[in-house]
Amino acid sequence: MAIDQVQQRKRRCGPKVKTGCGTCKFRRIKCDEAKPSCQRCSMTGRKCDGYSSDITISSQTSKNSTDLIQRISVYVPGNAGEKRGFDFFLRNTAAELSGYYDSSFWEKLILAASVQKPSLRHAVIALGALHEDFSRTRLVPSIPSVEDQKPQFALNQYTKAMGALRRSLSSGKEEPLTALMSCILFVCFDSLRGRFESAMVHLQSGLKILRDMRRSSTGNHIIEDNIAPLFMRLSIQSIIYVETKSTHDKTAFARELMDVLGKEIVISEEFENLEEARNALNQAANGLIRAFYMWDVGLPVALQPTESHSIFDKYTSQLSLWNLAFEKFMVSKGKDLTSREVQGAALLKIHHTTTKIMAGVRPDMSDMRPLSEAVNAETFVKYLGDFQIVINLLRPLIAAAEQDAKNGKPPLTFSSDLGLIGPLYYVCINSPTASIRTTAMKLLLRCPRREGMWNSVMIAQMIQEYWELEARHKEAQEIGVEVDEFGFLVPFRDTFDRGSVHFTYFGQPTEMDTTGISHFSPPEVTPPELVRCPPSLGLRSNPTTHDDIPRQNPEAETLAVLEGAIIQEHDDLHAHGMN
Repeated sequence: MAIDQVQQRKRRCGPKVKTGCGTCKFRRIKCDEAKPSCQRCSMTGRKCDGYSSDITISSQTSKNSTDLIQRISVYVPGNAGEKRGFDFFLRNTAAELSGYYDSSFWEKLILAASVQKPSLRHAVIALGALHEDFSRTRLVPSIPSVEDQKPQFALNQYTKAMGALRRSLSSGKEEPLTALMSCILFVCFDSLRGRFESAMVHLQSGLKILRDMRRSSTGNHIIEDNIAPLFMRLSIQSIIYVETKSTHDKTAFARELMDVLGKEIVISEEFENLEEARNALNQAANGLIRAFYMWDVGLPVALQPTESHSIFDKYTSQLSLWNLAFEKFMVSKGKDLTSREVQGAALLKIHHTTTKIMAGVRPDMSDMRPLSEAVNAETFVKYLGDFQIVINLLRPLIAAAEQDAKNGKPPLTFSSDLGLIGPLYYVCINSPTASIRTTAMKLLLRCPRREGMWNSVMIAQMIQEYWELEARHKEAQEIGVEVDEFGFLVPFRDTFDRGSVHFTYFGQPTEMDTTGISHFSPPEVTPPELVRCPPSLGLRSNPTTHDDIPRQNPEAETLAVLEGAIIQEHDDLHAHGMN
């Protein structure tokens, strides 16, 4: 009889209920699911944490990031490692990926969506784990050990994300927006770990989905405001990889880049905010890169495709308009910017100046030499002032990153976008003076960072190999080894020799895993002096930035250098009658 009574009192088993508020789920009790707060929590005086279904994919999701973190943390399933990776992304990676600019995609949109979508959640965990490993090893040489499981854990999460997306797509239940956001996360993950070929596959898949979504629907503000600009930035940072491809492949990719533009931004007299300036500059850079990809370096400018000339002229003009609008923006609103926004403005100016040099060195239409010969060291002499501006602006940004790291703030050294590494690489390779190139290398080595496909340590190794080629060529010229049949010195084959070094790192069929590349000693070979700076150029460098000592107030220095650069460029334009 007693046994029968015990059996009667046994709890009835049923299927586990996965719905309910976060508080009841944590307490493992049944929830009545009343809204906005469940009755069980209200009656016991507890705070009801709400429901995961209420966290929707919207660009307006939870304007309070702290509140969003607290809410999302309750709902994330998984083991301890997965919760740790997700939490690291929440508290560190999202801010790093946002950088100096609008954080709505990384800190709100992607986090809200990842609660409901397994493919996004596992991809977020993978990125968080990868970032945590980079944060731990970036300042010391990476020494693999049996206990070091972080890279493998990140890879396992990436594999889970891919599997979850495939299953949902095959069932026909996945939304195109989720697939598009997954592509972004996959591009970031593969780029940051050095799997460039795989990253490009995901990027091109995302561009195709974006094109199809635009054709099937119009006016989706999430796509136009958040997704499309991010794809444009991912496309721009991939230039380091695409440059290793054939002219045919580069032209094909240039066609794909047309799809990411959408409605073209009309540059007004003055930008309203930093994000508008950023998108307009990316549009101009995207257009110029498309023109560059259409060129064959073995042909003169006059024989390049007609379409490339019209694209080049259009976006070179936009680049000039951008500078005027940015100048007015800084004059009227510069004093009201936060320290992060000032740094973001400085980075925009760095990118504009670098892009201006890239466009400016295009030979004249009357020059019938192949581009590979027409663009040489002498071509860059008139841009020495611009190279110095880039260096002057980069110094305080790197000092600020170092200061933030010491103070426990996000140092912004882990990004999916093109940041500081690209301009430093360009200066190291193209500045005609050894002093500027050496300074750029020192800055590159000061703060290890990853920016999409750009790994600062790996890029420094590339530059070192290129400098060694230059030095050997110069030595051969001095002893008379490299002369042609008429006894003239053979010019350094800049495009070919740099391309061979570039291909070694980014163009091999077997991809390079850069997750362990975290340390590089200062180069022993210094760059050769290509062209001495003529005194008549009158270079103006900020007197407060002659050395590489970190400043106590890098934000104030950034604004001062930025204002000085704008004034200098404004004066130079007037001096040359280019008002």
